[in-house]
Amino acid sequence: MTHTVRLSVKQAAEADVYRDIARIPEPHRKDRRGQTIAEGSVCKLSSSGKSVYVLLRGKGETEEAAIWMDERTRNKLGVSTGQEVDFDLSTVGWKGQFLWAWSASDPAYRITARLALISVILGCLGFILGVVSLFLSGRT
Repeated sequence: MTHTVRLSVKQAAEADVYRDIARIPEPHRKDRRGQTIAEGSVCKLSSSGKSVYVLLRGKGETEEAAIWMDERTRNKLGVSTGQEVDFDLSTVGWKGQFLWAWSASDPAYRITARLALISVILGCLGFILGVVSLFLSGRT
């Protein structure tokens, strides 16, 4: 579900730096059906062929057609503060949420995602070994 919106690029507040957060006021945070995208949703933000996964938040005190993001996110998208840019905004499922956490700036999210993947792999390996041992023990 992609939605294109023209927004003025602004510098993120200090508390949002290295958090992979983009702040867009609610009137401009819509999906392609015109429904408001909930705060806290992970979305794919794209511009000029470049994209990044971000956690969307609102900007309660304003309805300005703007997006607030940190320098790392702006650099990934190739945009600068003060520019007016057309952004494609698309919600993502569990895979996009995982990719957001996997490549997050904040090590708390990044390490958690990587440990989760290791846990799933080890769980699957344990299940497979358990099933194999059941079949092998039945043969003796």
